[in-house]
Amino acid sequence: MANEKNDAQQEQLSSDASKKNNNSKSGGGALIVLLCIVLIAAGTGLIYKDVSRNYRHGIYRCEDGRMMEEPAEPDSGKMRLAADYINGLAGSYPGVKQYMMLVPSAACIQSGYLPDGARIRDQRSDLLQIRGIMPQNLQWIDLMEVFSNHTGEKLYYASDIYLTGWGSRYAAKTAIEAMGAEIPEGKDKCYLLSNSFSGRLAKDKVPSLELFKNTPGERLEVYVPEEEASYYRVDADKGGWSGSLYDSAAAKGKDAYKVFFGGEKALTEIHTTAINGETLLVVGDRTADSIVPLFVSSFENIVLMHPSKCTRTIDSLIKKYNVTKVLYLYGANEFMTDRALLRSFRQ
Repeated sequence: MANEKNDAQQEQLSSDASKKNNNSKSGGGALIVLLCIVLIAAGTGLIYKDVSRNYRHGIYRCEDGRMMEEPAEPDSGKMRLAADYINGLAGSYPGVKQYMMLVPSAACIQSGYLPDGARIRDQRSDLLQIRGIMPQNLQWIDLMEVFSNHTGEKLYYASDIYLTGWGSRYAAKTAIEAMGAEIPEGKDKCYLLSNSFSGRLAKDKVPSLELFKNTPGERLEVYVPEEEASYYRVDADKGGWSGSLYDSAAAKGKDAYKVFFGGEKALTEIHTTAINGETLLVVGDRTADSIVPLFVSSFENIVLMHPSKCTRTIDSLIKKYNVTKVLYLYGANEFMTDRALLRSFRQ
């Protein structure tokens, strides 16, 4: 009887332990489920907060899907050095006229599209200060008024910092008139190079933005005058020539903006049938690439120099090509911070 009683007690103890173990497992499973729910909720909240952010990495994200780069603070020391070098060139080459055209950023011209509460640097004021620093023998070509009169138009790409074909037309016409060159007659033809252009501002690697705010493709197009002069271009740095200023294959690549000249070249020569004895040296960044093609009917020769790629000096190029005009053509943000231009002045 004693043995039977002990067996019954052991069975009862075993049953109680089993129940406790099952209850423990059940409680642990519930805790795991609760933790998963909390983590999912927190992750969803972070993703929503991430997606809803209207400023990241110096880029403003507007409600209509466009992106705008934050205006940069000018490097005042660089501005004054550039002014000194430009003044020095004017003294060495009094017959060569020098011009400067800085393309204001989209956030400056189309600030009405910025998110509510966005406070940006006053680039208009910065450009006026730069203009005041530059020597009197440099003619300033002002795009501020021209662009301000067309703020509602598609001047800039929604996913990049550069001018669209439409914006480039305004800039080119303003520059040609200011330099006293002839504007080609007739209408401009529009050529669509890509209907799915996505610029560098859209290449944000944040997964949530890629998933929930994917910027739709844009039209990458160029405008060509009906009466455009014939021309050919030469890659003066690597050699080779082409009968076109555009690389249509590049429009389908990752960096579709390379459609202009096949990408940023150190030095490009453009020889045209616009026989007028004028040789224009354009010194600039990639902003210039979409504007320079519209100069071909206004100058006999054009030399496009990118100081970020080119090791030659402006002085040597003026001598080599018998330059009659020099145009410094930059995006305002790039000009205010980049120091490559200073290297191109040094002997």
